[in-house]
Amino acid sequence: MLLVSRLRGLTRTDLRADVVAGATVTFVLIPQALAYAMLAGVSPVVGLYAASIPTILYAWLGASRHMAMGPVALTSLLVASGLSGHATPGTPEYDALAVVLTTMVGLIFLVMGLLRAGIFVNFLSYPTVLGFNAGAALLTAGSQLSSYFGIARDSVPNATATYPWPVFAHLGRAHLTTVLVASLALAALVLMRRWLPKWPGMLLVCLAGTGLSAALGLADRGVAIVGEIPRGIPPITMPAWSLETVRALWPTALSIAIVGYGASITVVKALASERSDRVRPNQELLAFGACNLASAAVGAFPVTGALARATVMSQAGARTQLTGLFAGLGVLATLAFLAPVFTPLPKPVLAAIVVLAASRLIDLRGLRRALSIDRRDGVIALLTLVATLAIGPELGLFVGIALSLGLFIARTVRPHSAELGRIPGTMVYRNVDRFEVETCPQVGLLRIDAPLYYANARFLQDRVQALLDGRPNTLAVTLDFSAVSGMDLTAVRTLERITENLRARGADLHIVGAIGPVRDLMRRSGLQETIGEANLHRTLLEAGPKLIAAVAREYCETRCRNAAFPDCTTIPRRPPPGETA
Repeated sequence: MLLVSRLRGLTRTDLRADVVAGATVTFVLIPQALAYAMLAGVSPVVGLYAASIPTILYAWLGASRHMAMGPVALTSLLVASGLSGHATPGTPEYDALAVVLTTMVGLIFLVMGLLRAGIFVNFLSYPTVLGFNAGAALLTAGSQLSSYFGIARDSVPNATATYPWPVFAHLGRAHLTTVLVASLALAALVLMRRWLPKWPGMLLVCLAGTGLSAALGLADRGVAIVGEIPRGIPPITMPAWSLETVRALWPTALSIAIVGYGASITVVKALASERSDRVRPNQELLAFGACNLASAAVGAFPVTGALARATVMSQAGARTQLTGLFAGLGVLATLAFLAPVFTPLPKPVLAAIVVLAASRLIDLRGLRRALSIDRRDGVIALLTLVATLAIGPELGLFVGIALSLGLFIARTVRPHSAELGRIPGTMVYRNVDRFEVETCPQVGLLRIDAPLYYANARFLQDRVQALLDGRPNTLAVTLDFSAVSGMDLTAVRTLERITENLRARGADLHIVGAIGPVRDLMRRSGLQETIGEANLHRTLLEAGPKLIAAVAREYCETRCRNAAFPDCTTIPRRPPPGETA
């Protein structure tokens, strides 16, 4: 196990730092666990279960000292979204479905880890993440409207976990004491984050709310409270499986796995790069799978890595995964001895915690930047946001992924290409649309900036034809392949046809700068023999004399003087088939 191997070099200083960091994370983890359990639609004690055993297990199996395993706002929202249509939150049926869902998430992680499929998360593009996080954040905050205003969601027609907005139409029924408690808690959280960032703001607000609730009897005044939290370590449970349940929960489980792992590994990579640590994505998948199976075993909901707690852990000076071990043990100690303390904790305080956590997910600066850098990326982010709000987070996520893949395909179907010319007085060739360059009417230089495959092979053929249409006297077409990272069989056949068509009109094809894998494919497919080794060049500088030899001297001397190739010493052009030389 990774932790055991790292403990061999553990020093007393490291141990002291991990104890302090673990205690710090515990102060953040306990109130978040209670709040996210409420967001997921399960009992608050289940949040503490999810924050204890999985966190301890990750310390033994995980590869990163920066990963803060446990309940997360996004995954909790996805749980509520996926289960609310199948059972009523807070019922035994709902809790049983949550355990099945957690087991499915764990199995998905394990399969991905065994298949070494961590790379698949790369399909979660940055614009998709921006839009999904913003939409999910609004849904997360909206899901707390009923708790924030003291309006029972069941009493509001059409209000659900993923469509909470009808609550706004019933604000006239808001419970003023509840609103006051929630607003004071939210204001205290914001002020402490701004002025006292190193203090455990969430825990202090929870303790203050608990004390005031007990002293003022807020429960008797109509304010909803957490209620009794069972004391003791989590019990072992076994989920009740059925094929229909698996089919119904499959999209939700896959969404949680993709979003949870993608967000977690992104945060860990950012923190690890600051300290030159190594990230092992596939090992993390296996650890995530084991942690979620452990969470299911104690009757809890899915767990992943949390951004806020990972940042707290890093800033607190965590040295090894022992930090997570101490944090999990701290939660277990709370369950064993201090759980009843939180009985009078007002639910509006937990709603304020969720709202504040959700606000961190909205990156307005990132959205503006996406729109300013590439409007298409910005549009994908906005459409993902709208889809997440309109049709729910699971489908909204897949809409964003589909849009990103569609944009990628569109970019490769019509890739960037450029006609090249020589910058006067040099042997440097650049885009004719961006630089003042010299060109030769008999030599067309074209650069392709993408892999060539079946979807853009036709584009290449049309691009060469457009070059020939604009240069009727072209005798040599040169393709700069320095940016072509790969080809498929369709691209090979297209290049063969281009070569045949050029030779049919007395011209020829040259290729410059093909990388090793592309040259290997040319050789295996016979394309190298078709084009001719003499027409394959390492650089344009090397190709110059051979290209000059491919054009007619009299044309260059009388009309263009071959501005692109000033040292022109040529031979007559290749005659078309059937024509006398």
